[in-house]
Amino acid sequence: MADLIDCSNFILDFTVRKFLNVGLDPADEFNTIVQVITPSRFVNVPFDFLRRIFSLLGNILSFILDLPQKYKRNLFLETEIISLSSMVYKGENMLVVESKTQAEC
Repeated sequence: MADLIDCSNFILDFTVRKFLNVGLDPADEFNTIVQVITPSRFVNVPFDFLRRIFSLLGNILSFILDLPQKYKRNLFLETEIISLSSMVYKGENMLVVESKTQAEC
């Protein structure tokens, strides 16, 4: 996990330890990075990937608000470094952000 400059921290769910950090990454030419952090893993989401996600918000919201269906997995967006897909976990629709450059993230 990178040390970010001028970092802002946000708590998504304190009970299950889900957080967001937003800041400038000195290891990546000071580009803006969003870190999604959970107890078992983390993923760095580049700003340009977030910009691309905004065009998919209608599809993403439709999935989240839909009734959970077992074994239904949607791939919303994929690049050479990160992917955004969906899955059902514990009976709820979840978004999955996966790093393709860091194992287990």
